[in-house]
Amino acid sequence: MTEPNPTPRPELLRVPYDDYRALPAIANSDLSRLRDALHGRPPRSSSSQGALGLGTAFHTALLEPDLYEPGLPGINDSLIWWMVDGVKLNPELSKLLEIGMPEPSCIFTEPTTGTLCKLRADLIIDQPGQPYTIVDFKTTLARDHDHFYSQCTGYDYDRQAAFYSDALNADRFLLVGVQKVEPFSLFVIEVPPHMLAEGRSKYLRLLKLLHPDTLVPSAVAGAIREVRDSLLGDE
Repeated sequence: MTEPNPTPRPELLRVPYDDYRALPAIANSDLSRLRDALHGRPPRSSSSQGALGLGTAFHTALLEPDLYEPGLPGINDSLIWWMVDGVKLNPELSKLLEIGMPEPSCIFTEPTTGTLCKLRADLIIDQPGQPYTIVDFKTTLARDHDHFYSQCTGYDYDRQAAFYSDALNADRFLLVGVQKVEPFSLFVIEVPPHMLAEGRSKYLRLLKLLHPDTLVPSAVAGAIREVRDSLLGDE
């Protein structure tokens, strides 16, 4: 008897980052904006650009080295390449980098809320005979593997893992913590089902708050409306 076809995955797109950002859909980073608004946190400011800049430079050097620009203000190029070399010294990760697709994007409709969403993964491995795998690299100051694992919930890495995994019907999601200070250790986590379930509840709650018919407490209605209007382009 022929098994039914699995749910088709959305098409992966190879588009420049600016074109991805322009896609009219909700990204995981947009959900972080809503989360911050709900908690009364200000939008990310220039004070956080140092960490963001290092993370962006590292991702470019690792995944799209031809696009790496040396000598950018505030970026230690030697540090970036030490971190890249540390990842490539790991046999499994080195192999995944060889066979995976770096920086693919996709646009999809989240089925529970009917919201048009988008994602841009660090690395996707879609090879015959191998599990469909999403790999995401995080620069970190975590002391050790347990410390990095404990940060996954607080930093909402679980939400990202579930958002991406559900959209792409992935078999596994690997989080790779890359220390940005000596000894530049790696912390590899295959996100377990209970963490995916927690992350799923997070992203569904936030997506539901973006729906105009959702009743919300008056104390946070203004913050939700402001973020919702900016994301969905409402007047």
